[in-house]
Amino acid sequence: MKPKTYVLEKEYALDRKTAWQLLADNNRMNLYIGLFPVSFSPAKQDGAEVFYREAHAKVLGLVPISWQEFPFQWQENDSYTVERRYLTGPLKHYTLKVELFDNEEGGTRVKLTADFVPLNPLGYGAIWATGLPAVKKIMRYLDDYLESGATIAFEAPQKPVTAKVNLSELDRLSGLLAKSPVNGGYVEKLHRYLADKGDHDVAQIEPVQVAKLWNADLDDTLRVLLYATKAGLLNLSWNVICPNCRVSKVEHSSLSQLEQQFHCDLCGVNYDANFDQYVELNFSVHPAVRQAYAEVYCIGGPMITPHVKAQQVIEKGKTARFAIPEGEDPLRLRVLQANDRVIVDNNAEVGSLDYSDRGWSQESVSGSGEVFIKNSSSMDIVVALEHSDWNKQAVTAAKVTAMQEFRDLFSSEVLSPGQKIGIDHVTILFTDLKGSTLLYETIGDSSAYGQVRNHFEFLTGHITRNSGSVVKTIGDAVMAVFHKPEDGLKAALAIQKNLKAFNDTANEDLVLRLGLYSGAAIAVNSNDRLDYFGRTVNIAARIQGQGKGNDVIISREVLAQPMSAAVLARADVELEEFSAVLKGIDGAVELVRIRLREELEIEEQAS
Repeated sequence: MKPKTYVLEKEYALDRKTAWQLLADNNRMNLYIGLFPVSFSPAKQDGAEVFYREAHAKVLGLVPISWQEFPFQWQENDSYTVERRYLTGPLKHYTLKVELFDNEEGGTRVKLTADFVPLNPLGYGAIWATGLPAVKKIMRYLDDYLESGATIAFEAPQKPVTAKVNLSELDRLSGLLAKSPVNGGYVEKLHRYLADKGDHDVAQIEPVQVAKLWNADLDDTLRVLLYATKAGLLNLSWNVICPNCRVSKVEHSSLSQLEQQFHCDLCGVNYDANFDQYVELNFSVHPAVRQAYAEVYCIGGPMITPHVKAQQVIEKGKTARFAIPEGEDPLRLRVLQANDRVIVDNNAEVGSLDYSDRGWSQESVSGSGEVFIKNSSSMDIVVALEHSDWNKQAVTAAKVTAMQEFRDLFSSEVLSPGQKIGIDHVTILFTDLKGSTLLYETIGDSSAYGQVRNHFEFLTGHITRNSGSVVKTIGDAVMAVFHKPEDGLKAALAIQKNLKAFNDTANEDLVLRLGLYSGAAIAVNSNDRLDYFGRTVNIAARIQGQGKGNDVIISREVLAQPMSAAVLARADVELEEFSAVLKGIDGAVELVRIRLREELEIEEQAS
């Protein structure tokens, strides 16, 4: 059968970045143009050829077809290509190439090249009936985007919602949500979002994207989504993300379902679940409100892995050129599945690389302009040019489990007994009520306990307002957790600043010592509550003991962090650096004592 090639070109009043964001978001685009959803197998490989995934679908929901889908190849904001080799159906082969070019008017010329190879005479009919019309719809997708007046790619054109929305239930549950301590304007926005958005958007609700759409603070948005889940509008899920391709490998409805280790078939790596990098929180509309599914059309498109700037298949014995974008440091080149990596270093002099069965020919390569890679190995390979740092904006398990609202609303959301999940960065705050033993001796158990309870409420208020949560109380002490050191520092300073007013109102004379420390920890299930253990927790508890009262003790590492330093620069405080040997901790620890100047002035006047 003779192949058929079709080329479509059109000029658009769009910049290339926006055109790329629209056309490279294959799942959203294919949903809009009405293609059939697809199911994919794990990655497979035949001999020395590059790996592929088997795909299965039904044309018009009736005719089953299957094919081998090979890795997308792309250069960000420039072009991408996808290849399919059919196993069943009337076609033998299909390739689509999308190219973007600047035009003289400051817009973009879009060029689509579709190559079809029919298997039999029926294949020609399939090309005319479904293949070519689908390619033409890609152009109409851009036309509809411009007509919609959208300003950001997230608001890509969507067809009218055809799914049945249970409006009476949506209204009832929204009314219930409105009674929660959340912004009423956000309740209205969420109501419209669930009623009007397409299936893909309501089946996979990412808090960061919703906050951008609403032009809202992320924490405020997250609080609304958490309360909406409690009210029955939404469900929540935990996605375990591969550290290399950064694609979800498994989805769980509860933290208790998390396992210690996972495997990525695409990257060929095993990895441990990690709360602040590899476990993310997403939401979806509750089925009682609306039945919605995030249908899959492609699993290797550029926008699924936006940290990858370029990706190419390099056949054995061949050489490929990679254009290195400016201002994208740090970058690396990685061979998919083999997981061999090399750093792209702007200071290096070598502009070419060789890849063999032993790996890369050197540890770094120049990032100035372009890099040439020769595949001297015995296999075809796929090479990705990607950001080496983890930079995806997402709500991680470490962040949300540090929020008081989450702990209050979802106290049953804990790890399974005996399960341990690592957290690379967490901030722990310990408080201590100075002289509490004397307090009980002086005013009696009942009165002293009442004062301790009141001070717990005072502490919890400031911890919660600064995006933290109380993990537990230990006698008259509080252990709290924060996702960011600066939030813990702001909470600690607010506690000491407002303690005098609290004492005056409650007719008390409480003195507090606070200790704050950041580092790695282990999250565990302790008495059906999410708890934290490890060296960071131990040091936080010990440095609190170095306080003299009305002060905050932190490590010099916390002080050295730019955001923490900015918090202290805005506060009227005095800093005292010192070293201390802490019980059970090897070596001296470098610490900083923080005192409010107004408190120091009060003490000087009293003396």
